[in-house]
Amino acid sequence: MNYLVLTAIIPLAVGFFYLYRRLTYSNFDKYADLSVSVLLDQHNGDFNSHYGCIIFQLPNYGEQVKEVVITDVQSSNKHIRVNAFEKLNFFLTPGKTTESAMRSIGFSISNKALLNHKEQKESLVVKGYVINRAGKKILYLKTTYYTLQDFSKEIFVNQNVNKKRLVI
Repeated sequence: MNYLVLTAIIPLAVGFFYLYRRLTYSNFDKYADLSVSVLLDQHNGDFNSHYGCIIFQLPNYGEQVKEVVITDVQSSNKHIRVNAFEKLNFFLTPGKTTESAMRSIGFSISNKALLNHKEQKESLVVKGYVINRAGKKILYLKTTYYTLQDFSKEIFVNQNVNKKRLVI
């Protein structure tokens, strides 16, 4: 009898948990597009770690969005350690939706993990909130996918060319 009760309670609890998360965290895609680049600098390292940056870009956002705030970033790769930060703010200007907003944070990865790293898609969970023109704070939880790229001039030049095309 106890097993029957447990088999009924556990799926209900899991269902309520996912329903709560779905209701609490809005769909970020309704407000803005978020692209993420994770770049590793092969020339910036010490005996234990190599360092890089995670670049967040908002190429498009709605007119009703006043501010986008990132409060937490977690990678599916357990070896990537994101530098501590309180929050990243994107202060957006109304009527300037063709301008691309960018912010970045640093990360480190151990040399041992870097040697064993395979070029594969990994996920990055971004948490935060959007403030609309009325001042209402709307929570979001966004998962984006990335591959760890080498920070080289070619990649940086290509990103600048794409950014210029968005502005025109």
